[in-house]
Amino acid sequence: MNMSRYIFLLISLLAVVGAGAQEKAEESEKQPLLQGIAVSTDLGGLGNKVFGGTYLYGEVAAEVNLLNRYMPVIEAGFGTSDMVDEDKAIAYKASAPYFRVGMNYNFMHKKDTYSIIYGGLRYGFSTFSFDVSAPDLQDPVWGGTVPFNYEGLSCTAQWVELVAGIRAQVWRNLHMGWAVRYKRMMSLTEHPNAEPHYIPGFGVNDNVKFCFSYHIIYYLPLNKKK
Repeated sequence: MNMSRYIFLLISLLAVVGAGAQEKAEESEKQPLLQGIAVSTDLGGLGNKVFGGTYLYGEVAAEVNLLNRYMPVIEAGFGTSDMVDEDKAIAYKASAPYFRVGMNYNFMHKKDTYSIIYGGLRYGFSTFSFDVSAPDLQDPVWGGTVPFNYEGLSCTAQWVELVAGIRAQVWRNLHMGWAVRYKRMMSLTEHPNAEPHYIPGFGVNDNVKFCFSYHIIYYLPLNKKK
């Protein structure tokens, strides 16, 4: 399945869910369609660097709450990696923005609370360039050495994510929560001589990846709980 089909399916899903939410809202005057708006930041990127990881990122997200059940979300961030493998004498550097769009579903939509347990889907995208260098390679045919030093290699990455998480109201409009993400690469630009070690928004290059995120959320409710 090519990338245009993935994007079309995601847009279609958002459209169908939005239409269903609008229909349910019209059926019940007691429950407005728009329940609230949230903005959040992910502290996982800072934690990764503090605990010895090879990359750092900052991320913000905006989300709307429809019927306390459907939650379309947009996430944007900037990721960077400046890594040196001393054992193999390999240096790698990359930095670029990334974006995700998707939907969360609140499994606690019938509860009279602002805290939620949710699952969701994301489509992620990043266009970036990277530098990589290593010791010179030995030429087995002609002898001598061949330099291994590449700069500004352009890449485009697209991936999907399955998300599951919990959010709890801490104080008034302040919420905190964590989530686990299962990421699967859909497409990545290939280069004959090198591949990216780190992909902004995705993490260390691997076809499948699990990661955790920790969020601070400001949620503005547009209805009052009892």
